[in-house]
Amino acid sequence: MESMRFLKVFLIIAVAFLSVLALPSLMPSDSRFSLRPIMVSYNPYPANNFHAPLSSMGLIGLANATATIQTSGSGTAASQSSSPSGQSIRQNALRFTIDNSYFPQTETTIAIDPGNTSHVVGGFNDQKFFFCGALPVECGTISSSISGFTSSTDGGKTIAKSNDIPNIAPFGVLLNSFGDPSVAPSVDGNFFYASLAISRSSFANGIMIAKSNSSLFDNSVSCDTASPISTSNACWNTVFIFGNLARFASTFEDKDRITVDRNPASPFYGSVYVGWDHFDSDGTSSSYLARCDNNLSSCPLVSGGAQPIVSGSDIFPAWTTPVVDKNGNVYVTWCNFGTFTTFGPVSCRISSSSPGGTSFGPATTILSFMGADTTFPGYTVPLGWATETFRTFSLPSLAVDLSDRSNNLYFAIQVCASGHYYAFPSDVAPVANDNPGDCGNGAILFSRSTNGGSVWSDPISLSKPAVNDQPFVTVDSLTGQVYVVYYTTQFDQWNHRIDVVASVSNNRGQNFHQSRVTSVSNEPNSDPNMYNYIRPNGIGGSFSVPQYGDYIEATARGGTLWVLFTGNYQSEDGTFQTDPFLAVLNSQGML
Repeated sequence: MESMRFLKVFLIIAVAFLSVLALPSLMPSDSRFSLRPIMVSYNPYPANNFHAPLSSMGLIGLANATATIQTSGSGTAASQSSSPSGQSIRQNALRFTIDNSYFPQTETTIAIDPGNTSHVVGGFNDQKFFFCGALPVECGTISSSISGFTSSTDGGKTIAKSNDIPNIAPFGVLLNSFGDPSVAPSVDGNFFYASLAISRSSFANGIMIAKSNSSLFDNSVSCDTASPISTSNACWNTVFIFGNLARFASTFEDKDRITVDRNPASPFYGSVYVGWDHFDSDGTSSSYLARCDNNLSSCPLVSGGAQPIVSGSDIFPAWTTPVVDKNGNVYVTWCNFGTFTTFGPVSCRISSSSPGGTSFGPATTILSFMGADTTFPGYTVPLGWATETFRTFSLPSLAVDLSDRSNNLYFAIQVCASGHYYAFPSDVAPVANDNPGDCGNGAILFSRSTNGGSVWSDPISLSKPAVNDQPFVTVDSLTGQVYVVYYTTQFDQWNHRIDVVASVSNNRGQNFHQSRVTSVSNEPNSDPNMYNYIRPNGIGGSFSVPQYGDYIEATARGGTLWVLFTGNYQSEDGTFQTDPFLAVLNSQGML
């Protein structure tokens, strides 16, 4: 009986996006709109009750993929030794995790302490959590949660620690730290880590944040969490920000992003702003924002709940992203995805507030695409790539210049520029009439504002014709150099193997040149979580679809660029697994 339960867990993960578990039917009546059927959705069942795109981890959470509870342990388990039967691929990046298993880690976030750049913290989705209950011998280190981290004390040359942040139990409801990581340095030499928080036994969910302490960089202190039911460890303190703790919660919180007020003259100096997407029971969404003080003793909502919603009248916003400029002003961007019956148009907007985030004004449109009367009517959302098997969407990124060179804002997003394969009409498949299908070539669009977001430059494409995915903008806080990093297949004649490149501007976003970050192209389909031999109908499929998550991140300081990305360069048991890799570069190349 126990083995059957393990098998069920395994199968649930294997089909996380197509789980047979239905959303609960209990629906509250306090939404902004009357309950109405959603004709189209960016999300597969059972998440197709929500229109705007959910994150990959949000989809898995809604599929109620549960891990087996570990009842004991100090964070490690008896396991086979890591003695690869194949050679790992020599390349120029550090595998930024300690993991002897072949289970994947994806979706990377990175931060450095600007006051001590030897201190580096990365975050990722640690998907060992899903498999260790069924395969404890093959796990090595047992994950206490899905929100993994790695730290370095020498600027990213070596790893100091690699583990997971603890879970959280607001009002006695145990929630797992469920990925979608976002890290940022605090003003006192520590780090913030935001994450989804989802129950493994119900649909209770929310947004949480953790703050590290000095033990994170103390080699004599372990950051292990005793077990998946533990809610603390020696290195991180966790706080629940907002959510729905009802067993049959019909609202959902997703895609957290954080930023810190670093202006010593600001009344909110040290505060961390947490933005996310709030999905309501009628399928609509809104941009929520909370402001936590530096000690996480208070985290009031400044957008959402009883407060005015920053996304205003937009009813399908997604990828809510806040940044804070050098004066403490707060900016929030999002993209509004289509209508109840269409995927487009997609309109990406921004709104700003004075310090504190309580006075957001009218939104300004940065750019739009996918439909008549948009900036780029022929461009569409890339629902997927014709030559890749991982999920993708148009994901925006926003950054602000904190150097003394400017106070510019920079924006980037991926779009499908050409090739629309298997674009089934709505009378053949449950899709919108403007279904774009799978994309052939993508483009990375870039725009900048020199006046606080009121006016934006005409968008330009930074990329070459290829699969171009997951752009992230960062600005060197000393030099003002602008970096847009993203995945690309431009070096592969089959338009499939993946590299990371950085488009770099030395003149505040006016012109760019491209630098290759990776030295060896990566084969995304080499991850071993492939053929599902226990699938009932025996026609194939995979245990877990090769995934890069929804984003990569980078950060820059004093001419050095840190890029944390997903790659398949490390051999475990003769097969290449998906891991986070850290590349550290300066103007001369790798450090």
